[in-house]
Amino acid sequence: MTEARLVMDKFMTKLSADEYKKENQPNNGPKISLEFIDEQLMSYSQLLESGIMEAALDEQR
Repeated sequence: MTEARLVMDKFMTKLSADEYKKENQPNNGPKISLEFIDEQLMSYSQLLESGIMEAALDEQR
């Protein structure tokens, strides 16, 4: 466990000293808005009402 702490401490020191190249990945996903959340909730509700979940659960039994 002591060795793991040393590795972590060295990594954090190098990270804070900018020794590692940091790359940020762009967020290409949908913009979160009330409309998006509403669409997701409706989609989830439709999935639950479709009976697909019950059919899948019955197949596993």
